[in-house]
Amino acid sequence: MAVYIPIRPKWNPRGVVINYVHGDKLCVRSWPKGYHDANSPAQQRQRSRMRQICNALPYLKVLLSEGFDPQTKRNGRRIGGYHVAVSTALREWFTQTAQGDTLDLVRLQLCNGARNLPLGLRVESSMGMLRIRWTVPLPWRGAKMLIAARLSSANHWTCASIALGETETAVAFSLPKAWRGKAIETWVAFMGKGKGVKTRTRYTPLSAFGSPGSSPKPTPRDNPRAIPLAPARKWAKGHAPRPAQPIPPGCLHACKFRLPRLYCTQKE
Repeated sequence: MAVYIPIRPKWNPRGVVINYVHGDKLCVRSWPKGYHDANSPAQQRQRSRMRQICNALPYLKVLLSEGFDPQTKRNGRRIGGYHVAVSTALREWFTQTAQGDTLDLVRLQLCNGARNLPLGLRVESSMGMLRIRWTVPLPWRGAKMLIAARLSSANHWTCASIALGETETAVAFSLPKAWRGKAIETWVAFMGKGKGVKTRTRYTPLSAFGSPGSSPKPTPRDNPRAIPLAPARKWAKGHAPRPAQPIPPGCLHACKFRLPRLYCTQKE
């Protein structure tokens, strides 16, 4: 009588059947009838959203980490401010278009605040400088301004966090030289020390002349188009059938013990 000695690897998927060792026993089983499809429409939609987020939010990681409060889940896992912003973007910053879900940069928020913006807030650009003015000083301790700008034609970003004085009502921010005379988009928000001391974000598109204008028309290098969904499968949602295994040469069409996907050899 032959003695089977288990050796590694203990699981071998090769061949018509799967044989593996459990304890001191040699076990044989058939291949699964199907497997989970990793390319379902819902998963492709999520990948399309994350691809668009990765083309914009990493440029603002410093601001988003400062503007969004970290969270702690029930299991004790702590999530940083940037990943909280990514979760918010997946829920609130996308719009439905003919091509699918598209990241709407007009909805982008630099912080998770709900307070009103300062009175008379105005954003302009001239001579390579971005000038932000408001009428009343902020009544907060440690006030600062979060500002982000984007060159619409090339998807180039720049951002900064600027500390504000107690009586300060104007800030000048230097733009890259290559941005002069071109249309840009700006986002401005304010925050201070303490929980909840954050404002909403003001989105202002600026024309090539530096005055506020309409939002620029999207170009191929602007917001990435959503990936089209795959055609519907003929089988159940989220599952795909495994292709039939060919019958090995020298084997019958079925096992005499009626075991699935097992074949008996022919007698010589």
